[in-house]
Amino acid sequence: MALTLNLEKSARTLVLSLEKAGIAKPPALEVGFGLDVSGSFEDEHRAGITDRLLTRLVPWGLAFDPDKKVDVFTFSSGAAGVHEVGSVDARNYDGYVANNIIAKVPGWNGGTDYSHLLERMLKHFGWAGPIEKKAGFFGRLMGQKDEVIPVAKKRSLVIVATDGDNADKERTMRVLRESEQRQDQVYFLFLGISNQGSTFPFLERIGDQFGNTGFKAIHNLRKFVAQSDEELNEQLIDEELIAWLKG
Repeated sequence: MALTLNLEKSARTLVLSLEKAGIAKPPALEVGFGLDVSGSFEDEHRAGITDRLLTRLVPWGLAFDPDKKVDVFTFSSGAAGVHEVGSVDARNYDGYVANNIIAKVPGWNGGTDYSHLLERMLKHFGWAGPIEKKAGFFGRLMGQKDEVIPVAKKRSLVIVATDGDNADKERTMRVLRESEQRQDQVYFLFLGISNQGSTFPFLERIGDQFGNTGFKAIHNLRKFVAQSDEELNEQLIDEELIAWLKG
């Protein structure tokens, strides 16, 4: 109970941080989280640091999402490496990464592509056409067919945590460019995580080029997740995000 109250307190602190930045009331948004499960990120997952990161983002779901949740996806290389894990909220966040992700999701310990995750998120929130649900092998034997599921368009904030350079830069640029041209109401906030001082020039580039894409470099994830609510909010909230929230 105390931990839940702490998350609710963190959500109230986020609301106050937004008020100070000019957002009188947080708009209703779906909140998504994409977690890189490439091989280079395994140590952080097994050490529980990415679990702590996800916990620190649950208050964003509490503050913005009408259902007070965050929709969690994992990604690595290719379309097959993208997986919808489920939703995390104030009731099930404890040990979420260990319980649902580590060595359990497709693409575990794979490479790093961004575009397929972005496409999946855009479809999930209704901005890139319907979701196609493939009939299984035995279902096909029984005469079942692929199902096309229409999805309502929902204004959304998607936070993507990654530690690696992607192999699909041109495709990622195309997905973001097409999304911007459609005027999709989705904001992508990339967190580039490196404990070795690596830089993320591609993430910096797309953060500069697209008005619906932001980038934050995190050079020490342990220190980042150990910050106070106010400090963490100050790092994640900037003028571009505020402008998008006001739009």
